[in-house]
Amino acid sequence: METRHATDESHTGEWIKNLAMKWIGDIGPHRFAASCSDNTGNTLLARRLIQEKVPTILSVADCCHHLDNTNKDIIKLKHFQEIISIVRGTIKSFSQSHVGQAELQQARKDQETGAGLESIGKTRFVTVVLSAMSLQRSLPAIRQVVNNGNFQFEHSEYFPVESERTMESFNFEFGLKQLIQVCSPIAKALTCLEANDTSLADVWIFWHAVAFDIERTIKVTKNKFPLDVQKSILSILNYRHKQLFEPDGRLYNPAYLAAAFLNPGYLKSDLFRDADIDHWNPANPTTLQQLE
Repeated sequence: METRHATDESHTGEWIKNLAMKWIGDIGPHRFAASCSDNTGNTLLARRLIQEKVPTILSVADCCHHLDNTNKDIIKLKHFQEIISIVRGTIKSFSQSHVGQAELQQARKDQETGAGLESIGKTRFVTVVLSAMSLQRSLPAIRQVVNNGNFQFEHSEYFPVESERTMESFNFEFGLKQLIQVCSPIAKALTCLEANDTSLADVWIFWHAVAFDIERTIKVTKNKFPLDVQKSILSILNYRHKQLFEPDGRLYNPAYLAAAFLNPGYLKSDLFRDADIDHWNPANPTTLQQLE
């Protein structure tokens, strides 16, 4: 790893490429398989310039950043804003009060709810859904705190005991469940893809697993996602999918599909099976060319 004091220099794509190429040259280009970064304009350009100079060093996107950005797009939807506001406000109230923390700690022991609340941060991936999950598992403990009456906070009306539940508290818990249902597949995939031995094939498989799981969840009638919310979420998934996996996408690289297709473990996967096989019409030549 190299650090360089360069506060007085413009960090353009060319500048980043030159910095990386110095070490690539010293170590040997044949020892590098790919370059990976987030997708800001200069880092993306640097990756492409490196691949132009050394074609065997593939330019690949940071799949974890891409999934996190997908999650950010979803939680920005108006449908989830009130729920996130209550989650954020509730956790903040407890974190800033010694009385609240003490009351919650005792209630967690009494209710055996496990780990405590997790604050919403700015640097961790999918931090909103992780915080929502922590609040959901802590609901019995928070209800006990509110019922004891020793600590009141701005959103305490959403946490009455079971016998005193209101429509507002029910709607909040249902909305919290919806938020977690939609975003938890992304959080689970991120946990897997942050492993040291993650491959390009894993990126392709996990992305499609996330997309299929979310689509299935929002279309289940009992989950009661409004039609406009379903359309918005599917639009986000389609947009992010196109960026990474379609030839005209900003972050496209055919290596993801190739790696998954060439993995013997996925040879008979339904992902590579046409659900509507027409023997009279062969596969699209463009598709065959991409696979080749």
